[in-house]
Order: sequence, then structure tokens, then C-alpha cells
Amino acid sequence: MENLPFKEILLLILTALSSYLIWRVQFQKDKIKNIENQLAERKYKMYSELIYLLFDISNSEKIGKKISDKELLTRLLSAKKEMFIYAPDKIFKKFTEWLLQLNNQGSVDHFKTYFELMKMMRKDMGHLNTKIDLDDFMLFYMQNREEYKKFKETNNWE
Repeated sequence: MENLPFKEILLLILTALSSYLIWRVQFQKDKIKNIENQLAERKYKMYSELIYLLFDISNSEKIGKKISDKELLTRLLSAKKEMFIYAPDKIFKKFTEWLLQLNNQGSVDHFKTYFELMKMMRKDMGHLNTKIDLDDFMLFYMQNREEYKKFKETNNWE
């Protein structure tokens, strides 16, 4: 043991220390990645529920399955709780703006805010270069060009 040179001992210690540090950095990276994946999954579920909510409301009469006010309120409150915890600030504020616009009876401007909200959600989920505009969204939502054209004229959208 006395014959071991100082440099070799130091090299052994540094090798062990660097191995530990590399493991620790990788462990932290994996932990962060796991948290990011969990957050993305929660956001996906939350964003999906907000999309389902609007489509379920608008299509419930068409398919003969009207959503009760209680169910609607329950789903909306659940989405709000998730939104408060998981949504980025801009999306949280846009969601609040949309909810406030829903109180304006007779106004359809909430569709514009809802579209902006959906676009922000898409970007948050990785569609950074999305080219979808309001017309694309409304046509997707209404599924009828003539109906959308009349809607735009009636509500002075241009």
C-alpha cells in the first residue's frame, strides 16, 4: 500500500468522483424529463377536455344527447382546477377571458377568444408553427361553408 504513488490515488479518487457526478447529472436529467412528461400528459388531458366541452355542448342536440347544466358545470369546474395548476400564465389568462365573455348574452365574440385559446394550447403542446386561422377553426367547428358565411355576415365578422 505504501508503494502506491500519490498521482494514482488522486486519479482513482477523481475517476470515482467524476463517475458519481456523471451519474448524478443523468439522474437529475431523467427526473426532470419524467416531470416534464407528466406535466405534458396532464396538459393534454386538460386541453382535450376543453375541446370536448365546446364540441359536446354544440353537438349535443344534433346527436340527441343534451348535456345537463350540472354536468356542464362539473366539467367546467374540473377544467378550471386543472387550468389553475398546469396551464401557463398566458393560457390561464386567455381561459379566464373566454369564461368572462361567455357571460355576454347574445355575443359570439367568445368564439374568437376560444380560437385564440385553442391556438395557444396547440403551441404549448408542440405545434409551434401552426398556421390555423380563425376561418379554419370555424369551418372545422361548423362543418358548413354556407352556414359559416351567413354566421360571419350576421355577426359582422370580417
